[in-house]
Amino acid sequence: MSRLEFWSLWMLLVSVPLRTDSQLTITIGNKPLMIRPQRVYENLIKGVHDFFNNTCIILFHGSPNVIETEGLEDIDGLLGLQKYLSGTLNIRTAIMDFHTFKDKVGSTYYNIKRPLFVLLNDLDEIKEQFVLVSEWITMSYPTWLIFLRDGTRMEDFLADVYVPFDCILMTVQTDAEGNGEIIRDAYRISREGDLRWMEFGAWDQADGFRGPKLGLYQRRHDLEGSNLRVISIHDPPVSKILRNEYNETVGVGGFFGEVIQLLQEGMNCTFSYQESDKWGIQLPNGTWTGMIGMLMHDEAGLAATELMMTSDRLDVVKFTTPVYSTKSRVYIKRPDTTAVKWNAYLAPFACNVWNAIALMIVVTGISISTIDTIFSKKAIFHLPTTEASSTTVPETMFFVFGALCGQGMAMSSLDPIRVVHLSIHSMAVVVLAAYSAALISFLAIKTFAMPFTTMEGMLEDGSYRFAVVGESADYYFFQNTSDRVLTFMFDELLTGESNLPANYLDGLKRVCKEPKYAFMTLDNMAAVLQGKVDCILEPLDTMMQATIAMAVSVNSPYRGIIDSK
Repeated sequence: MSRLEFWSLWMLLVSVPLRTDSQLTITIGNKPLMIRPQRVYENLIKGVHDFFNNTCIILFHGSPNVIETEGLEDIDGLLGLQKYLSGTLNIRTAIMDFHTFKDKVGSTYYNIKRPLFVLLNDLDEIKEQFVLVSEWITMSYPTWLIFLRDGTRMEDFLADVYVPFDCILMTVQTDAEGNGEIIRDAYRISREGDLRWMEFGAWDQADGFRGPKLGLYQRRHDLEGSNLRVISIHDPPVSKILRNEYNETVGVGGFFGEVIQLLQEGMNCTFSYQESDKWGIQLPNGTWTGMIGMLMHDEAGLAATELMMTSDRLDVVKFTTPVYSTKSRVYIKRPDTTAVKWNAYLAPFACNVWNAIALMIVVTGISISTIDTIFSKKAIFHLPTTEASSTTVPETMFFVFGALCGQGMAMSSLDPIRVVHLSIHSMAVVVLAAYSAALISFLAIKTFAMPFTTMEGMLEDGSYRFAVVGESADYYFFQNTSDRVLTFMFDELLTGESNLPANYLDGLKRVCKEPKYAFMTLDNMAAVLQGKVDCILEPLDTMMQATIAMAVSVNSPYRGIIDSK
């Protein structure tokens, strides 16, 4: 590697602008490396960088044997461009050829965040290297900007390059008048498809850089009838495999069937369908089964069913925008026996009600005794009054309590005491009516006693079987958990089930048919399937939050357009 390339790469990695006082000329044979004036490169690269908010720039030239000579005429060329970008604009900028890029960076290019890759020319050397690099790099990861000469046809330069549907690759050519530059956006709908392009923007000295007003998938919104392979699983009612008279898979029904129908109309594409009998888990040897494995091996392009987003799956496939979020928990059959409610006769009365009644007894008892005492003193002084009562305060309180229980009270000729008696009997009627209504409500409502509400309780009970859908994210969750209780459940209960349910409906039917059978499912699935089973399902405490989405292969170019629809 030359000194120029070494220092450029080092500058990119440590984020220090490269400075040099040396003078050099860089050419490839007799052809100039830079096919545009330096100001065109500066303004166009800056405009694209600002439009996409790239973090760094790599300027690619074609020859691995760069000639470096001091004191020649062309002293500012490429280094002047780098100095402008890294020094004036403070954009991390490196210079290298594709050979150096593959040898020194290679698969670690993913560590470079949002890079802008600039091909400075369209000479044969850089074209050949670009074709080789396009075969191993993820083309949609960087933003590409390619400068073409006037006589170069874009279709010829990219003839052997697969530009995925989601790749942002722009070519720059001088316009017909020679006053500015035309920027075109190129892509292919499929690997075998023809190269397509549309005008991305333009640049001239007067108006500067002008980019598009629409987003990527507003511009690329049509797959033009291309076929997308869909894999699904029979898990009614959310995904149902549809077959023809020859038992061939011809479609997907249910909720996800409606979703992909909308996608088909919105993207203008066709679907071919396959069926899988398993969602997919990772085996001890690292391989994957079911739909996840088919996506990984490019046997399908889109998994259209309720796939749970998990960390292990995120490492091998890409998920679309989440369809919905729900909770995952264990369900059992509602017990038939009811609990004897010995406290039903006292339950209508809360502590504050008892306190209010007691306070009323004390207050009214004291009030009656006080009135008696006042009028007794009037009788002593020979004032006109009735004969005073000799009842004590505790006795009066007892009589008040009796009135609340529906008993009568001794009549009094004193009007104040009669008012108190009326208040006591009125309150007794209200309390009795409220008590009767509450008691009837408590006795009329049929309740049941859950044998347990947690996984620990189910283990302590010891009489229940436990299952999840076979080769699903739920199974992998128990298989790889670090929780002591869940690990014990997997070892003692789950591994003992030789015939795990094929889907959620199958599992919930077993809950109703088989004695003491517990099954883990999603809340929304249990709610939807409740009407399709013969018992009432009861949930235990929440196990985990679940996010459901469809999935595509890691390098699928269609995830963006699917999410946009």
